Amino acid sequence: MVPFYRPLTVAFSALRFELFGLNAVAHHAVSLVLFALAALLLGRFVYRSTSYVSAAMLAMLFFICHPAMPYSLAAWITNQMHLLQILIALAAINWWDAVRARPLVWWLPIVALAIVSFLIKEDGVMLLPLIVILHETRRWLIARDLRRVPIGFVALSVVTIAALVAARALALGELGGYGRPAVATAWRNVWSTLYGMYRLIPADREWQPLASAFVTGLPLVALAGWRWTSSAARYAIAAGTALALVFSLPLAFGTKPEQVYMIAAGLSLLLAGAAVGLLDLSARLPSPKNAAIVADALIAAGLTSLAVVTRSITRDFEPFGPMVLAHDEIVATWGHVAPEIRDYVQRKREPGARRRTSSNPLAELTVVTFNVQGRETSVAGLPYMWMSGNEVEVNVLAQANEITIPLRHAIEAFREPTRVRVHVDGRLVDDLLLDTPEWRPRTIALRPETVPWLSRMHRLRIAIDHAWRPAEVIEGSTDGRILGLQIGIATIKMNRD
Repeated sequence: MVPFYRPLTVAFSALRFELFGLNAVAHHAVSLVLFALAALLLGRFVYRSTSYVSAAMLAMLFFICHPAMPYSLAAWITNQMHLLQILIALAAINWWDAVRARPLVWWLPIVALAIVSFLIKEDGVMLLPLIVILHETRRWLIARDLRRVPIGFVALSVVTIAALVAARALALGELGGYGRPAVATAWRNVWSTLYGMYRLIPADREWQPLASAFVTGLPLVALAGWRWTSSAARYAIAAGTALALVFSLPLAFGTKPEQVYMIAAGLSLLLAGAAVGLLDLSARLPSPKNAAIVADALIAAGLTSLAVVTRSITRDFEPFGPMVLAHDEIVATWGHVAPEIRDYVQRKREPGARRRTSSNPLAELTVVTFNVQGRETSVAGLPYMWMSGNEVEVNVLAQANEITIPLRHAIEAFREPTRVRVHVDGRLVDDLLLDTPEWRPRTIALRPETVPWLSRMHRLRIAIDHAWRPAEVIEGSTDGRILGLQIGIATIKMNRD
């Protein structure tokens, strides 16, 4: 997140780790719950807007089955920021739908939600323009007597957007993690993404040609019969198109499969409206019952093709599949990743690992040490790691009932003593002064009743008053690292039960 301004995403990631630690099952369960909630919010908006239960159900089905969702929302837990943002956007849309005829004061929560959306991810800047477009679209297609968007809301939106963009530029320096694309490149990014998403091309998976033909043809049929379709179908089509178009604009700076969740939500809404339009048209044919059966069959076949393609895409995320292993290899090169996790992702690449290694690191790691430098070996041959700051966290398997951690303070180099405090699962268990260079093994009893229920690992926090930079305290040193204590290899005793 360093090249970007996403403070709420960073805060959410910290909270998520605080709650779940390395429990992969819990992390993925959160993704599925948030994804289901997003589908429900989209369905609620469609129902309130159209009063059609069928339209709401279709919108949710298209949203769930859309092939863009595994990459952008449902599979990577790092994309939970996308889930947060789509939930905030859909909450704002639902709020607007509830207060659209009320005075300006009722519109102010939308501005607050837009600020939250921007602080999650920068393309949240498009939420306020979207609300204005949705309001005027509804006024044009459904409610001619609806008052225009309050001018105060428009003015406040302009000021808010300018302030958010300025704050981001001030924090990062211009565009932060984005370059300045040429006009041709920006247009190509937006157009190729929109067109590819609409057509679901390249259609290179089983059943994808059928899915592509369905999502391409269904809106065209509804548009061809626009004058004979219901206002509900028209509004769903128009609102979905607006959502997809507005949130495609930030893709001018760059695009990848993980970034198209708002466009996919808009296209899901568009397809739901087109499906309702097809049912409207079938009711006007000479044999409406037979026509409705055919229309239902076409919609069911289309949804089935989408679901099969989406199911195929989810297989890209198999824990021992080539794509995940390739990302594991990248993770293993990151210095801030715990050494034990780097060992784990490397073990996943060994022959036969699929059969003998769990995909949940919680089942594979007994001790995980965060906030340390790389492994080193002392002159005496003892392996150790430097603290990379003034605090280190050691996660220990729940079944452990005792841990011994050797600690050493390099007082010969840093020339001042340090006080060490050790907390286990939130309680202080050790407080000592290190004023000699000898190794000081600390043996700590672990209580099974204090293990956090969700993370399923004990948490030891070893903290000192401050860390040192050798280059600043040792004459002639060029070592710019931040160093604290030396942490030896931990040994644990397991609970036999």
